[in-house]
Amino acid sequence: MMLYYMDVSGLDLYKIESHVSPERIKKSNQYIHQKDKKLSIGVEILLRYALGKIGVFDPVFDIDKYDKPYLKNYPDIFFNLSHSEYYVACVVSDSPVGVDIEYIHDIDLNIAENYFYSNEYDYIINNKFKKKAFFELWVLKESYMKMTGLGFRLPLDDFCIEINDEIKLSHNGNTSKFGIWEICNGGYMLGVCSKKSVSEPILIQLTDVEKKMEMKKEI
Repeated sequence: MMLYYMDVSGLDLYKIESHVSPERIKKSNQYIHQKDKKLSIGVEILLRYALGKIGVFDPVFDIDKYDKPYLKNYPDIFFNLSHSEYYVACVVSDSPVGVDIEYIHDIDLNIAENYFYSNEYDYIINNKFKKKAFFELWVLKESYMKMTGLGFRLPLDDFCIEINDEIKLSHNGNTSKFGIWEICNGGYMLGVCSKKSVSEPILIQLTDVEKKMEMKKEI
């Protein structure tokens, strides 16, 4: 597994657009704000950087019946993407995976009370740092939902996650692996779910990605 995250606030959209798919350009153009455009473009840039690490330079993207993107010409390579505020994240693996990154901000805890399991809500309420506890559970739950390929078609209260010395999932005997990290000086929460092992996240510098793209262009 490769798990990367990157700050895209300094992304030059005009310089970078030629390095992403036409579908991504079309999608990014639907956004009004520059920040959202940068997140949309930046997450594919990071994915292409990760794929290049394993020799995949000609990805053909498609979506399945649940609108989850996949590589049409590399069906044995799995990936997932996420973005929030100024950061993007991607995970690439040889088995189904899901990733979620969230900017830690003020949140209405009624969301957890109404849509989480009761013991998940108790974990938040009994925690000294309630906001942090909420986002711990949120990124874990969403990463699992994305790993299954169902996304929000799988209701938040259809499965339960317990955070103790290890992270446990209660859902149809599933044995998925989880990882969770507080990153960017505590400003973001990053969670990943995998059918196999989990790797530590690596911060990638935008300048390094841009250099790789320029080298490829020259070749």
